[in-house]
Amino acid sequence: DSRRSYHLQRVREHLLAAATEPEHARYWRPIILALSEDSQTRGQILRFSSWLEGRSGLTTLVKVLEGEGAKMFKLKADAEAELSKDINAQGVRAFSLVLTASNLQAGIHALIQTFGIGPIHGNIMLLNWHDPLSSGIVGLNQLKYARNLREAFRLGCNVIMLDSKEKEWPTIESLPGHERRIDVWWGGDATSRLMLLLAYLMTRNEDWDGAQIRVLGVKEENQPDKFMENLRRTIEEARIDAEPEVLNDLNPEIIVETSSTTTLSFFPFRLKGGRLEHPFGGDLDAFLSRLPITAMVLAAEDIDLDAEPEEGKAGELAAALDTLADAQKKARDTEKEASKADEKLREMQEALTSNADEAFTTRLKSVLEAKEGALKAARKAAKALAKAEDAARTAEGLGMKPEKTEEKETESKA
Repeated sequence: DSRRSYHLQRVREHLLAAATEPEHARYWRPIILALSEDSQTRGQILRFSSWLEGRSGLTTLVKVLEGEGAKMFKLKADAEAELSKDINAQGVRAFSLVLTASNLQAGIHALIQTFGIGPIHGNIMLLNWHDPLSSGIVGLNQLKYARNLREAFRLGCNVIMLDSKEKEWPTIESLPGHERRIDVWWGGDATSRLMLLLAYLMTRNEDWDGAQIRVLGVKEENQPDKFMENLRRTIEEARIDAEPEVLNDLNPEIIVETSSTTTLSFFPFRLKGGRLEHPFGGDLDAFLSRLPITAMVLAAEDIDLDAEPEEGKAGELAAALDTLADAQKKARDTEKEASKADEKLREMQEALTSNADEAFTTRLKSVLEAKEGALKAARKAAKALAKAEDAARTAEGLGMKPEKTEEKETESKA
């Protein structure tokens, strides 16, 4: 049948229409590039990605094959079949993509720069966290792993590393949505705002419907009430249902103790040289091993959570359209007033003509004709002056100076 053709036609129309609309923070959607080389843990990253979509984003499962030559065509076809099989096995909606490159870093570089069409571009790179002291992701050591993440970050792509253990998934899946809890560890920066938005999007998924969001931060020195007030205001302005909680101190022990019983945690990480660290400068591996399922996040863009419709490029365009509409209304009003004034003038002329003798009428007509003639002469003079000024500027541009007598004559005519 023609359903595929119909859908592709709608896709074309909507993409072209969306491309003409200005970008706005309110319309941000997660376009996720999920990289996974391990078929055993691929299911976990697919499920987590489907949660992050929040029924508004898109996921593409990606595999980068390292190598060159004709042999890569067969390997690429086999990898595409493998990805499609894993997607179907999980029962999630996602696309698949396999690309070849000389090395993983070059593949990531090409992927982030070229992925997408029109207004759709990848904005999140999602991958599993593996023990960097063993084989690491796709057999790379920790230094290369951090370098690949830095490459994605440098190209403006947010990075999320999912740390989970196979034994933790049955526990999550056995809990109804309203009994689940998401912890967001708040630092007041771009990464914090991205984590809060992602936590909210997760609650839009039916598996997490009714889940509680807890935003955790450490109080400012000697100003605990102010920090709580600012945090609560940020959450309210973002229109997200979440509960703020302020801690007296923040260190790995307190974090583990606070989030040990939560369902899932969002926590920031940072790249320092060739190392991946949590904000306290310690090793991530020892830290994550003591936490439940954790998403480590590094934001490459700052999302305005409380953006109003009248802000940004869309707001500027709306303001310009409002100004144009006001000007058009004023022009219409002025035209109506001129029309009314002209009508009144004609009525006055008719009244004077009907009540006056023939000599007065003749004089009145001659005065009106003289007035009209004077207005026409003034308009002609204005046009002549404009032409003379243009000619003078042209002459000066060619290095010639008009004679003074001609200027005086022009002024006299004007």
